[in-house]
Amino acid sequence: MGMILLAYDGSEHSRKALDKAISMSGEEDKIIVLYVIPDAILDEFKDVEPEINKAKAWNLVNKAIEIIIAREKQGIAVIREGDIADEIIHYARELECSLILIGSKGISKIGRFSLGSVAEKVAKNAETAVLIIK
Repeated sequence: MGMILLAYDGSEHSRKALDKAISMSGEEDKIIVLYVIPDAILDEFKDVEPEINKAKAWNLVNKAIEIIIAREKQGIAVIREGDIADEIIHYARELECSLILIGSKGISKIGRFSLGSVAEKVAKNAETAVLIIK
């Protein structure tokens, strides 16, 4: 399979996607655990405090990497900032990932109010196969 991009935010659905990524990956595959810290792109949310800072984001992805390594798989942790769906799509394209795994629901308050869900936007716009986990 090659590179599997896992959109991860620590939510129940992203933890299920982590388990799926591990079970689907082969011996040579790499699981890229990507956390995107969202921008408040809508004026209504410009004063909303971010739910997570970089330190907390690194803590989350590093815990996911520990799980991957414990299951004898290869993982890479990545933090990006910006529009969540756009960053997932862009990074998957940049790394030429063969698959994107994403939970059907995340934890971002901002993401819930943006137009369409993140998973839906990724599925509609990614050039890579997308597996949405419930």
